[in-house]
Amino acid sequence: MPGMGRRLLVVEDEPLMAALLCDALRAQNFQVEKASGVLQARQQVQAFDPDAVLIDITLGDGPSGLDLAHVLHLQRPDIALLFLTKHPDLRTAGIRDEDVPPNCGFLRKDMVRDTEYLLQSLDAVLNDRPRDVRHDMDPAKPLAMLTDKQLDILRLLALGYTNEFIARHKESSTSTVERWVMEIFRAMEIPTRGDLNPRVEAVRRFFAAGGLPDRL
Repeated sequence: MPGMGRRLLVVEDEPLMAALLCDALRAQNFQVEKASGVLQARQQVQAFDPDAVLIDITLGDGPSGLDLAHVLHLQRPDIALLFLTKHPDLRTAGIRDEDVPPNCGFLRKDMVRDTEYLLQSLDAVLNDRPRDVRHDMDPAKPLAMLTDKQLDILRLLALGYTNEFIARHKESSTSTVERWVMEIFRAMEIPTRGDLNPRVEAVRRFFAAGGLPDRL
């Protein structure tokens, strides 16, 4: 059997997703425990001593999956880390590559029902090949044409903030924000004249790629 009895901890605050993952993994002969938050996960790491931890990036109120991953990377570098994410590009969640601990893989939530994909992802992180499951580094990912700064500004637009607020938030001027927004339209090849509202179209594409972002 693929799991060969290896121990996996699933850290997921959505009960249905947690149950889906646990059932799928147990069916593949893994030993599985679950936790719904960071505190419970740290307790499970001590008691269960997993070979790998599957961590949802967003865990509701309190510490995030990223916080947990940083702690485990420092305290238990022997544990393989695999993030669960709905974001094909982590920048749409306001997460930069330098925010992520090294040697982590990423598992797309929309594909966890695919047992082969799930097993291949686990095999990669358990055998020190996490970059094999870094879909966020795919050059064909949505919004790849935008720089980190441009995508950060687009995320603020998607949150509904005005140019004036963004200028204050970025400690810049409104005219500079207007220039950034125009650069976004050009990079996304959105026409600024005609019947299409370019700001609405850019935000629509952001939602399609990354969903509704969390408030600041």
